[in-house]
Amino acid sequence: MRKIAGLQAIEMGKPILYCPGIGYIEDIATIASVSILGEVAKKCGEYDTKLINPHFDPIVYTVAREIVKESYTSVGRPDAFDPDSIYYVTDSQFAYAAAVDGIMLRERPATNFLVGWFRAESLILAETGASTGAIQIAGTDQVSQLPFFVTACDYTLIGEELYAASAYISREPLLLGAIKGEDWGKLIIGAILIAGSILGLLTALPILQLFD
Repeated sequence: MRKIAGLQAIEMGKPILYCPGIGYIEDIATIASVSILGEVAKKCGEYDTKLINPHFDPIVYTVAREIVKESYTSVGRPDAFDPDSIYYVTDSQFAYAAAVDGIMLRERPATNFLVGWFRAESLILAETGASTGAIQIAGTDQVSQLPFFVTACDYTLIGEELYAASAYISREPLLLGAIKGEDWGKLIIGAILIAGSILGLLTALPILQLFD
């Protein structure tokens, strides 16, 4: 497991804004984001860091609230959990973006996590966060939004890095095993494809020589 540089910023001990995007609980990116949120919350509890977590969807909010509460408890800091810092905002896309922008400007968090399912609001959020001087860590599986995050954020989890991030920061053997198993599977499939291509080429050469 190689290091993902952006995740090292979790341990800075300063206020953190975690935005899980505008996805629903059935979206894979949202599930990955909520999982990462749980690990970020553990770090916040360990370093006594304020966590701000506004939500677009009420179901995602409910799940995230319980996960964050459990994360604080698991590190022995249930007293540090602030239920008012995790809240539902609105299910209107740009109203949500405006609300999060307002939080960035008022609270001035040192680190902004923009991890989850995003659409056109991604650049609005990233640009506002960049204007406040915050370190920004973004991640999404929406290919159309990645250029905006890469441009305006310090670190971007691209594609499968989003899914691997939770395994990386938690170091859970089961999750790490799943990631390593996927990587070995890709290597094996890649080797089979290369071998098949070479075999196909060697088989085709005698046929091509007949036309010379």
